[in-house]
Amino acid sequence: MKDKTIFEPGYASNSNGIQALRLIKISLLILLLGTSVVGKRKSTWPLVAWALYSGYSARFRPPEPSVSAIELRVYTTTGDLHVVKPEQVLTIPRDSLSHKIVEQAFDDADIGLRNASRRYLMRAVSNLVRTNSEIKTIQAWNLSYQVEPLAVPPIQLQAPTSEVMLDSFSREDIAEKD
Repeated sequence: MKDKTIFEPGYASNSNGIQALRLIKISLLILLLGTSVVGKRKSTWPLVAWALYSGYSARFRPPEPSVSAIELRVYTTTGDLHVVKPEQVLTIPRDSLSHKIVEQAFDDADIGLRNASRRYLMRAVSNLVRTNSEIKTIQAWNLSYQVEPLAVPPIQLQAPTSEVMLDSFSREDIAEKD
């Protein structure tokens, strides 16, 4: 007589065990194929893109220890001093163009371009300053500032570390000859 084992409810029989094993194998095969097809895209595995779980840490280059800016100092015939930034020269916000005009006004490579830039700069600055007296001299100064990244504010604009005069010109230097 054959021995029959009676399984308690919840246990799989032999044939059910084979079916369960086959189901696990198929599930693992689908998982492995799916993983190989999907690849290593971050959209598929968002957990690896999270800063908490990924090994990536942001790295930033340290700030420059000093920065510099050009400043125009405009003297009138009455002796008044007006400080003008190059970005204030044009009435429309075109910083790169206004910086280019200031650079060309103090560049000796092309004298014709330099004189044209100086005439334009003289007219633009006199429109900006709007004084009763005429402009006598325009000086270009290079100001350097120390950068303290952890301080608030990081740059002290009222206290430059160095001031170097680049060049200057007067109204007589650019007088047009008829």
